[in-house]
Amino acid sequence: MAKPTPNDLLRLARTPRFLLRAALGLVLIVAFAFLGHWQWQRTQDVLASERAALAAVVAVDGLNPVGTELTNETVGRAVTAEGVYQPQLQRIVANRGLDDRPGVWIVTPLRLADGSLVAVMRGWLPTASSPGVSAPEGVVRVTGVLQADESFYGGAQTTGGPIAAISQTSLDWGSQARAGFIMLGSQEPASAPAPIPVPMQAQPGDVAFPFQNFFYAFQWWIFGLFVVAVYVRWLWLDAELLGEGAESTPHAPAEPTGD
Repeated sequence: MAKPTPNDLLRLARTPRFLLRAALGLVLIVAFAFLGHWQWQRTQDVLASERAALAAVVAVDGLNPVGTELTNETVGRAVTAEGVYQPQLQRIVANRGLDDRPGVWIVTPLRLADGSLVAVMRGWLPTASSPGVSAPEGVVRVTGVLQADESFYGGAQTTGGPIAAISQTSLDWGSQARAGFIMLGSQEPASAPAPIPVPMQAQPGDVAFPFQNFFYAFQWWIFGLFVVAVYVRWLWLDAELLGEGAESTPHAPAEPTGD
């Protein structure tokens, strides 16, 4: 059986029957490409909306209940908290620099309405006696970034003086203290003098990738390739059938020639 040549395929593709099939296939390919693009865009929209939800500022008490540890999804979230500072429990974190300047961090517990405490790292000062070390009185609303306890210097002893790292063990505020601490970004009402806030950008954990929409997109594009494959296969088989018919057509016998 002779294989169809490119010219055979081209002649067959120009017939009305295959021109109609090609037009129908083109319509299907365009439709599948559009549906695939729509599902791909849907994938991006789902990611964007879920990431925007994670980036929104939320109340800290909904992320780190008393007695629980922070999860990977909550560390780095932008949070807000409202309460009253407890200056008698304030701690100084030694050896913390800012812009290549040595200094300290000021960590003050904020007592929330339910009586629990959340640590607020209010910012940086050159020394533990610099203006601004005293926490403001009255109800304040703070906004910042939630951070997990610092794990280094875990075995350092707590003596009531400066601490080496921020953790529930070193702060020693009892069972009503919530895990983690807030890196202060802003405070209402503002106070002056005050520690210099340490820059910290909110970095929420990423959301689960919507694989369902992702695979739907590729599914539609694969359907489009399938249409092309079916058309080419159809064209090839019909060309082979035509070739077989031409080979089986009997030739007229040659007329005898006279001497």
